[in-house]
This record gives sequence, structure tokens and C-alpha cells, in this order.
Amino acid sequence: MRTVRSWAALGTLSAIAVLGLAAPAGAATQTARVADAAHAAKPRPVVLNCENQAVVRPTTLVLACGDGNDGLEHMHWANWTSQVASGYGTEYQNTCEPNCAEGHYRNYPVVVALWGSASIKGHPGERRYTEATFIYPGARPPMYEIVKGKVVTTYPVTRTLSLWP
Repeated sequence: MRTVRSWAALGTLSAIAVLGLAAPAGAATQTARVADAAHAAKPRPVVLNCENQAVVRPTTLVLACGDGNDGLEHMHWANWTSQVASGYGTEYQNTCEPNCAEGHYRNYPVVVALWGSASIKGHPGERRYTEATFIYPGARPPMYEIVKGKVVTTYPVTRTLSLWP
């Protein structure tokens, strides 16, 4: 008689073994140590803030480091992996009308994806996100482009920008 095991059954058996339900207490402890070591060996990706500090799952992030006129706040991160971080919150932007010193801030609901990967100078084992894509499900901030020598205002549903080094 031949025994056939499905991948699902093997996965269930592996999960039981990892949880220590089918193994002696010492084996479960060893499995936990190996899992902890693997997690510690692979650092979580980061995003750099304006002070060039590495942060994970920030609730606020200034996007315009020079003047602070654009940024994210109230961020809730649903996913933070080596490939992508995704979450939602509010983007604030200064209208800069009549000028940036006298402008007013407007808030826009936003879904954010951080992606791309680069090493961090002085921290060779650590990786940072290099790009950010914003999706605006409601009101959208104005974006300005030069078309045929004239400034044109648009209100795109998405925008992508490179994050500072």
C-alpha cells in the first residue's frame, strides 16, 4: 500500500511541529530560537525621514524636507515587507497662495505604497524604500506641469516620487 500526502497535509504537519504540538518541549524551543534568529538576521526595510534616520511604520513623514509644506500624517500601515509597504492616512500640502509663508494647509485622504530598494550608507545590511506612490480616493491635490512653456494644473488620481537618499 502506498501513502500519498498532499502539500496541504505536509503544511499542516509543519505548522503543528513549529507550534510544538507534536514535538518535545526542547524541540519546540529550538524551533522558536531558529525562527527568532532568522527574523533577527533579516532586518525590516525602512524609510528615511528628513533627519536621515531610518524609521519603520511611521505615523507621520515629512515629504518636503526643505520647508515642511508636504507630508503624511495619521498613517496606518497594513503591510511592511521587503518588497512593499502599504497603508493609508492623510497627506497635507500647503497651498502656497499667495505665497508659502501665508498659504493654508489642505488635507487629502491617501493610500500609500512604498517600494524600491537600496542600501543605506554606513549600514550595509539594512535596506530602504526608494519610491512612493500615492493614490487619492477622494479630493486630489493640484500638480503642476509645464506644457508648451505654460504652467498647467492637473489633479491626477496617482503620483509617484523618489524618496530622498
